Amino acid sequence: MSLAKTTKRPILISILCVAGFIFSAGQIILISSPSIRSIAGWYPIVYGLITAARFISFVGVWNMKKWAAEMFLYVSLLKIIIQLLVHDSGVTSWADAGISLTFAIIFLSYYKRMDRNL
Repeated sequence: MSLAKTTKRPILISILCVAGFIFSAGQIILISSPSIRSIAGWYPIVYGLITAARFISFVGVWNMKKWAAEMFLYVSLLKIIIQLLVHDSGVTSWADAGISLTFAIIFLSYYKRMDRNL
């Protein structure tokens, strides 16, 4: 018998994580797109790191980990700040910001049910 604490994952978390996995795969393709490269020379690198961090946070939220919900919030806020600094404020950027903040709020609403351990 295992002594590990099992936390049942809510269906909403499952749906959002699957959507996040799919969305992250699409963002990986965008890293090398001309529209991202035209913003700034360093922007594709930062965009790639943010995409990777968000993907990692989705994996952690899928496993109901508190650090992952926190990481998703911080990385999403960082992405919004960087997009504002480089004036990347198109419709898709605002939509992504809104979706990301909605996901973060939902993830944090389940924060008490998440596990602190890795």
